[in-house]
Amino acid sequence: MDDQNSILDRVITSKKTTEIEQFNPAEVVSTLFKNLTSREEDVLRRRFGLAGKSKETLEEIGNTYSVTRERVRQIENTAIAKIKNSKNFGSTVNVIESTLLSVLEQQGSIMCEDSMLAELLQVVGDNAVNRQNIIFIISELLNTKFKPIKPTDQFKQSWRTTHAPLHLLEETIASALEIIKSNGKPSPITDIIEKISKTEFYQNNQQQLSDNTIISYIEVSQQISRNPFDEYGLSEWGSIVPKRMNDKIFLVLKKHEKPMHFTEIADKINQTKFDDRKAYPPTVHNELILNSQYVLVGRGIYALKEWGYKPGVVAKVLLDIIKKNEGPMSRDGLVREVLNQRIVKKNTIHLALTDKTKFKRLSDGNYDLA
Repeated sequence: MDDQNSILDRVITSKKTTEIEQFNPAEVVSTLFKNLTSREEDVLRRRFGLAGKSKETLEEIGNTYSVTRERVRQIENTAIAKIKNSKNFGSTVNVIESTLLSVLEQQGSIMCEDSMLAELLQVVGDNAVNRQNIIFIISELLNTKFKPIKPTDQFKQSWRTTHAPLHLLEETIASALEIIKSNGKPSPITDIIEKISKTEFYQNNQQQLSDNTIISYIEVSQQISRNPFDEYGLSEWGSIVPKRMNDKIFLVLKKHEKPMHFTEIADKINQTKFDDRKAYPPTVHNELILNSQYVLVGRGIYALKEWGYKPGVVAKVLLDIIKKNEGPMSRDGLVREVLNQRIVKKNTIHLALTDKTKFKRLSDGNYDLA
């Protein structure tokens, strides 16, 4: 599979270093604004949030200048037209235009906005000022070359070139959705791509469907999301977009693949940053206690029940082991089996075996049910 993280690296190596150093959207905007009056510049900066602040409405700006909303709109349109008609317009936006075109083309000519900005802003830093400035350049100044895909129930906010194959976008997403639903669980992207490559749709369009293109198209979908562990699934799944504390606990344990102490689980949730809400150990512990899908296997240590762990104290585990064996077992054998189920000291198991109401020690040293 192609390396998703090297898109801009490949673009950069194909350009002169001096050109790439000019890839600074905030500086490009400042250069273009030298052709405007101070009021025209102020209106554009406020309307599009170019100073890193929230965008302002026509009415809010109009109140500042004691003019109507329509007059503010006229100033905005006049300023943008003036920028596009300025002598230095083409040479000033050239680096951003060519870099954006290269990045999009290597991703099938369509990318969701967040992924596109993450790639473009590696050079100058991904922050509010740079994001708003690049969006302003693309949406208002380069809108004959690049078109938005507005957010809907089907698509996230995205961008495309004018000749992007929208039918391939829709068919790729449909194919991925069918595979994900069939899998019924979060899947690595390699699995999804492999299964897509076996479809008739892929065979008919494989020249246009690189791994990066498939990934880019999938990321445009509103119905498909990726969890923090790079697994893809339906956006409605708690294992993909965890909303409840239980979803986060389950996902952390599932990824860790072995029992964890409740404080470790809380720390891992906070490190993973599913959202802005902090996980506190007592909250995590309460959830673990109340939910039957988790099993206490040691002091404060929990495992997933689906791993084969069964609830109960050590004596209960011993009883189940002997019943399953259908006959006496040695103490060492019982200890090994219990340690597969519980994280306890051997002495704890030895002590449990002394309960004569449950177990009896035979003459050969083996143990059976009382």
